[in-house]
Amino acid sequence: MSLAVAACSSSGSSGETSSGSPPGPDDGGGDSTTPDGGGPPAGTGACSITKEGTAGLVLKGRVLAPAGPLDGEVLVAAAGTITCADASCAASPGYADATVVACTGVVIAPGLINAHDHTDYNAHAPLVHAQKRWQHRHGWRTGAGGETALPKYPSTTDPKTIAAAELRFVVGGATAVNSSGGVPGLLRNVASFKDKTQLEGLTGPSVFFDTFPLGDSNGTELATGCAYPAIRAAGTAFAGGGAYSPHIAEGINAAAENEFTCLKPTLVTAQTAIIHAVGLNATDIGAIADAKAKVIWSARTNIDLYGNTAPVTVLKTMGVTLGLGTDWLASGSMNMLRELACIDSLNDKYFGKAFDDRALVDMATVGSATALKLDSQIGSLAPGHFADIAIFASATATDYRAVLEASPEDVVLVLRGGKVLYGDGGLVDALAPGCGDLPMCGKTKKVCVDTPGVTLADMVTAAGKSYPLFFCKGETPKDEPSCVPYRDTYPSGTSATDRDGDGVPDATDNCPSVFNPPRPLDGTAQADIDGDGKGDACDAKPLDPAVQ
Repeated sequence: MSLAVAACSSSGSSGETSSGSPPGPDDGGGDSTTPDGGGPPAGTGACSITKEGTAGLVLKGRVLAPAGPLDGEVLVAAAGTITCADASCAASPGYADATVVACTGVVIAPGLINAHDHTDYNAHAPLVHAQKRWQHRHGWRTGAGGETALPKYPSTTDPKTIAAAELRFVVGGATAVNSSGGVPGLLRNVASFKDKTQLEGLTGPSVFFDTFPLGDSNGTELATGCAYPAIRAAGTAFAGGGAYSPHIAEGINAAAENEFTCLKPTLVTAQTAIIHAVGLNATDIGAIADAKAKVIWSARTNIDLYGNTAPVTVLKTMGVTLGLGTDWLASGSMNMLRELACIDSLNDKYFGKAFDDRALVDMATVGSATALKLDSQIGSLAPGHFADIAIFASATATDYRAVLEASPEDVVLVLRGGKVLYGDGGLVDALAPGCGDLPMCGKTKKVCVDTPGVTLADMVTAAGKSYPLFFCKGETPKDEPSCVPYRDTYPSGTSATDRDGDGVPDATDNCPSVFNPPRPLDGTAQADIDGDGKGDACDAKPLDPAVQ
């Protein structure tokens, strides 16, 4: 197998991969405990088989359970659902018959859910545009508003290329995606227009993924009024009974906010999960909260294209559920781990640590599941849920930080409904013999392909023509879009006199520790809807002038 699918050079900027080298050995840090019945444990790395069973699986380690982290077990039934996630599952039916996988130095987490991507566009490397930024998506798409359009970034229908895009997510710990493209196998594809078999066993309604709810693919951009080509009818948007996920307010100007104004009366409901939601103010967010709608955050692509992102601290303050998605390779993250790294950095440097580690990881798991109305089936390690599970190894980080700091080589095992998709070579060989080798950063990983008509070799070849399947720990993916806020009005980042890097000196900043630059939709001032002198981004009650 060619190593051209991976980028594991010593330089993070080159993106070049070593070639001609033999596959590296599996990580040898496995549990050496003698298994029940004697003999050495099967599998290598952070997890090992300590008991061969006849049905089901017990995963032992640090569990990110719904109530919080614990040293315990997850019992996976033969049917692929979670029976128990607790300190001990020994009293649960099926426990005695299960194969036991004992892990050290890992966290056992829900599989990551990518709540927004366009996998059918992930056939090309990122679009490099230096410091160029736009005010609205139609600016870079079509040149609307007098802005300079980016080169066209064509989609693909090639199943091998789309499968390679899905494999990028799987090796980063993902088990489901809400996307405009997809193929059977690998990820659960939850959008409604696909073959229902792509739900991979999920029941009930799927998601209506809507890129142009205003019918404005031609680039129509309106600062006022609702004379858009064709506003989506509510009867169509909600007919299936599942979540409705429209792209709304992708930009920072009045035209971006106007999209929300025109769609709010009919399309913002408890079934709605708004993708992007960048160009909103606190009044808009109040309407989202009142409707019990959700928001899907795609931070890297927003920062790369607009220099700003969704007002997530206001969304948090007003109780709006946040999911997380990567958008696409052109301007977004190559996998969910890179998107988590992006929001972790933003939270630390620009958002005043508004979110704790659990809240960030929840966005990529239960938050995404809730936004997509699938939280009764996936998104947490709750009994009765499908066993969509990712195990992350870490030498130093614990609990949720082990996920936030992980790279694909740290992903020990990925299960979708109890089925092995990817993981450490020895462990996968023990659980699912016959899966294909994927050399990675000095280790041999294994991939269990279940996409009809597509092999692992096909995916490797397709990735070699488009973009690597992974980069090694400590490397920056080649030409990775920026996650550092930048516009001409705030070009210098954070500093001693501008702690949040929004271009407003701390002495006059109405939220000195939370990034909130004036946006074109706000006029010339930082957003302060209730006029109490406290910026919306850090106001405990942004719509109440009596409370700051």
